[in-house]
Amino acid sequence: MEHRRVRVGSKYRFEPVMLDRLHPPYNVRPGDIVRVVNLHGCPKANTMGHCHVEHFDGAFGGLVCTNSLQPLHVTIPECVETTSPAQSLPDL
Repeated sequence: MEHRRVRVGSKYRFEPVMLDRLHPPYNVRPGDIVRVVNLHGCPKANTMGHCHVEHFDGAFGGLVCTNSLQPLHVTIPECVETTSPAQSLPDL
């Protein structure tokens, strides 16, 4: 079985595969948008097809299978950091 590779700091939508349905993560529900993190003292992301995730407020989500994380192809307003044109370019 091939595992999806994920990037630390990237945002994904959690859609559980059978492994995560049988043993659900600590604090993640199907459809949640999460961020992949590396925790001190724990295996790095993609080790044995798993990674740790957190919510945007920094709350720990749990250890999930990387195949349960779907990349965000559609722009989701809550996940996009926006700046106004006045903030992005200084006046000369």
